[in-house]
Amino acid sequence: MTETEIKDIDPYLRRRLAEHVRRLRLERGISQESLSVRCGFHRTYVSQIERASNNVTLDNLQRLAAGLQVDPSELVSVSSNGS
Repeated sequence: MTETEIKDIDPYLRRRLAEHVRRLRLERGISQESLSVRCGFHRTYVSQIERASNNVTLDNLQRLAAGLQVDPSELVSVSSNGS
């Protein structure tokens, strides 16, 4: 894969993650601030994730899942509840 092809990758999974994190956080009545504390993140990082403007590492995906009390696969699943 060339550098141009890598830059042109559709951020589909990032958008899925953003949708699921926001939905799950709101369903649980958790603020971005509270979720960031649970995960050990800065609040602005949670905001960036929910806007799909930040590419999340696998380690941080696992921390998000733990903070939301879900399996990490649910955060990027196409068939997650509510989407």
